[in-house]
Amino acid sequence: MINRETHVPENAPPLGNALSRFIGRVIISMLGYKFEGKFANEPKMVLIAAPHTSNWDLFLAIGTMLSLGVRINFMMKKEAFFFPFGGLFKALGGVMLDRSSPKKAVISTLKTFKTREKLWMVILPEGTRKPVDKWKSGFARIAKAANVPVFIMGVDSRTKTLHLDRLVNAGETPEDIRLYTKKKFTGINPKND
Repeated sequence: MINRETHVPENAPPLGNALSRFIGRVIISMLGYKFEGKFANEPKMVLIAAPHTSNWDLFLAIGTMLSLGVRINFMMKKEAFFFPFGGLFKALGGVMLDRSSPKKAVISTLKTFKTREKLWMVILPEGTRKPVDKWKSGFARIAKAANVPVFIMGVDSRTKTLHLDRLVNAGETPEDIRLYTKKKFTGINPKND
């Protein structure tokens, strides 16, 4: 049984109801994962999820949001918003990302941070499911411009654990965070780590 209060603070943006939380628990249970840790008690923050190595990450993300009853907006390439999934992705907090114009995406995200009382926006810093030697630094630029903290979430397929890890310390660079997550977590498809 997933105890929402163990992992979710009062400032979390809410999502759903008892039925959607039940559906989320079923998804997480079917995938065999558990949660460790607690989200930071911040009304606004950028969350990074790493490592992103498989399409199954999407199901873990949906299961996490639903089971914990937390609205976590997420950027996703606009090509993924096709019928019938586009409506579902939007309802869950999906934000279409036009990868040909990343500057527009950043401006739009900053406007959203200014206009909402609560907003958690997750960004996958690898930008792909393939192995990368360097992360995209957009998450850090967005957080700095919006004056919000960055929170680390990690997948560890070895222990089937979704880690609600910690806030990023001031002075940590995207490369520092990449090395930290690489040591601590293992993706669903480890060959893409």
